[in-house]
Amino acid sequence: MDQINKSKKILKILPWYMGISYGLLFYTPISTLFFTIAKNLSLSQITMLGTISTIISIISQPFILKIMKKIGNTYSVRIGAFMLLISVLCITFGNFYIIMLGFILESIAFVFNDMINIILRNNLKFLNKDNEYIKYKNKSFLLYSVLTAIIALLASYLFNLNHYLPMFFCAGSCIIISLMSLFINDVKLLSTEEIEEKSNFSKIIPKSNTIFNIILFFGIIRACIALGFSNTELFIQDNLKTFFDITNTTYYFGIIIFISRIVRIISNIIFNKVYIKFREKLIYILPILLLISFILLIFSYYLISNLLIKFSIMGFAYAIIVVLIDSFNAVIQDAILRNSNSEKHQSALTYLSLSYKIFKAIFGCCISLILLKYSLIYVLIFLIMLVLMGLVQFRKTYLKLL
Repeated sequence: MDQINKSKKILKILPWYMGISYGLLFYTPISTLFFTIAKNLSLSQITMLGTISTIISIISQPFILKIMKKIGNTYSVRIGAFMLLISVLCITFGNFYIIMLGFILESIAFVFNDMINIILRNNLKFLNKDNEYIKYKNKSFLLYSVLTAIIALLASYLFNLNHYLPMFFCAGSCIIISLMSLFINDVKLLSTEEIEEKSNFSKIIPKSNTIFNIILFFGIIRACIALGFSNTELFIQDNLKTFFDITNTTYYFGIIIFISRIVRIISNIIFNKVYIKFREKLIYILPILLLISFILLIFSYYLISNLLIKFSIMGFAYAIIVVLIDSFNAVIQDAILRNSNSEKHQSALTYLSLSYKIFKAIFGCCISLILLKYSLIYVLIFLIMLVLMGLVQFRKTYLKLL
């Protein structure tokens, strides 16, 4: 009875913990502004930070999984929360190399923190509520979307007051999740099963061509979404700085981010109905939307002179990319789970994450090289080519799924 009550209390905390810890609050909306203005980093340096941290995360993942196997899910989450706090402090107060250490710690922290999903599933399973997993995940997604929408406006205002102020609030949010993690516990219910399976990489090679192609496609498109997200922020910010001073650039940039977060909230609310209607077709439709967003950015840059229309189109393209972050993950994960045997589910999902990180690292290196000589326009063209390549590669598998 005590464990039942504990699990019920934990399930009340989990959506809040997950909603707050999906990303670094207050930091994300102003990250590009913080690095370019407060830290005076170049575009290639910013891209390099993400690329190197991703590569190190990939290399260290087997070692990290061995640690998690020994310490369990509960302590993994607590370590992850604490490492996020340390990473924010490094990013806030460090020079380029300390910032890089902060990026590496952040990347590793999210690997540890990802065990929160197993804790959620185990507590639900203990209470015979397995079928409510998506319900709790949606609660956390919605909470995160609402928080980031509000923070998008606050962060810009705080940044104008003091460039470091949003980072102090970000550190505060990390302290909150560190304290919350102390009240979250795993249930002694196959507690190391998932980690053991993940840590044995020799046994999780996908045998099915369909599954392999889905994983490959996911890695390419998800990496393009992530890199498109960060580079689109830089692209819009650079264009705003051409026409406005720092104060107005920050203000208008905050409005664009705020609107994109509102669109994300609406998307999370209606996505289930959209998914029921289109299902597998979304696997191809969503990357095409990504393609359209990149084309719109280039179109607005070269062909639109009216500033309101120019930045409205850029904001609309950016909002599309933001929406794709949640929706593409959900669609691909569902396709993987429905097209693989149950004993391979954990393995397939692990390979999804690994595929994304590998392609993000490779594409990130290419973008760093591009930015050493060319502008962000060429990065968008490069991403368009990658998305087209992914769509061509996946077409046969897509038709098979239909």
